[in-house]
Amino acid sequence: MKRSVIKVLLVILLIFLPVILHQAYRWLTALPDQITIAAGHPEGRYYSMALQLKDLLEQQLGTKVKVIQTKGSLENLALLRSGKADLGFYQPGAEYVLQGFQTEQEKSKPPQQAVTDRICFIANLYSQVVHVIVPVNSEIIKLADLKGHRIALGEQGSGDLAASLPLLRHAQISLEEITPAYLSYEEIEEQFDQNQLDAAILTVGIEAPVLHELLDTGKYRILEIPYIEALTRKETHFDEYEIPAGMFRRADPVVPPQDLPTVACGAHLLARESVSDELVSGVTAIILHQDFSKQLQLNELIEGGNSFVRDSQGFPLHVGADHIYNPELKPFLNSEFVEVTEGMRSFIVSMLIATYLLWRQIQKRREKAKEHKLDRYIRQLLAIEKKQMKLDGNNLSDGPDLQVLLDEVTILRQENLNQFSAHELNEDRATDAFLEMCHALSDKINAKLLGWKIDRLGEKINKSPESDS
Repeated sequence: MKRSVIKVLLVILLIFLPVILHQAYRWLTALPDQITIAAGHPEGRYYSMALQLKDLLEQQLGTKVKVIQTKGSLENLALLRSGKADLGFYQPGAEYVLQGFQTEQEKSKPPQQAVTDRICFIANLYSQVVHVIVPVNSEIIKLADLKGHRIALGEQGSGDLAASLPLLRHAQISLEEITPAYLSYEEIEEQFDQNQLDAAILTVGIEAPVLHELLDTGKYRILEIPYIEALTRKETHFDEYEIPAGMFRRADPVVPPQDLPTVACGAHLLARESVSDELVSGVTAIILHQDFSKQLQLNELIEGGNSFVRDSQGFPLHVGADHIYNPELKPFLNSEFVEVTEGMRSFIVSMLIATYLLWRQIQKRREKAKEHKLDRYIRQLLAIEKKQMKLDGNNLSDGPDLQVLLDEVTILRQENLNQFSAHELNEDRATDAFLEMCHALSDKINAKLLGWKIDRLGEKINKSPESDS
């Protein structure tokens, strides 16, 4: 009966196992209630793009999104690695260029202990173009003229600074030959208005609000960068780029007055490797959708498609993004599902093994219990054998006593046979030995009983002549 119950329970478990695994997978891999995006300065494209992505994620995935204002790429990368941000925008090459570069103010800060997490690539969104901006009436005509002037290079840890430093090296201008200013976009605009700034190097998308706020006024112009091919050869994170004439202002003075060669680098969206594959897949699908590209005027993304958006430059592709870029390579079982259910599968297998071992233990106890009953039968059989040894069949009262012992052996044998099935009798050698002992004892008692009957018959025959005479 108990064995049947165990079998039924195992069948029920196997029937509901897929449902249990599915529900467990949905629970364990559910999209987070809230994620954080490390953006940038409010006047840059990172921030406006983060806000657009926030709205779409909340609408389509139902996940709350928090956008953090930061100083730029290096801070975004640090927030990702420390687990304080799930997604972040990054300018390729920024960490390499800024490694070891710190102002005195930054050097005085205590080092921060960051919890590292592997960073993965999601998408390349647009080109961040290098603009060297000076007042329209400035004496600075070419890049080399920046020497001796106060130049805004971007905030500490920003992509602007990461682009400004190699550009100055390219122009063979050291920081000692200028007065560097590490300013935000707002501070750049304010100091330009107050004539406290001679030039600014901005590395932003050509749709960035700060560019249009400055250049639409007609008060500023953009310097040409010489020897661009040499610059891109030495600084591999830069690509050649051309700003179309009249991009920022088409009334006189036109900005720029003609097509202006410059350089640009990518704008990457990164994520921690531990971020849900489903979430990253949802983010990637939103980015690749034409509505997203059109709303943010990501013309390069629309024209370049897969080849442009996958220009990762050094970061491994996140599994969730790869599922969108290469749907035909998506495994039958989601890697996250396999990882999440691995512990569950181990638990289920362990439970099955434990159930089997418990069942075997119960079986052994049952067998031991049967052996204990057999021992009892054997002890009773030995007691009967001792009794029959005291009876030799010579006394008149031995016959009835022997018959009682013979009946006891028969009853004992019947009780034993009722405790075992035919299969158990065939497999259990101890029971077989017990039955042989019963048969041997029965033969012994029968022999004595037969002798007693013969003696009684002889006595009756001997008494017959005497009765005749």
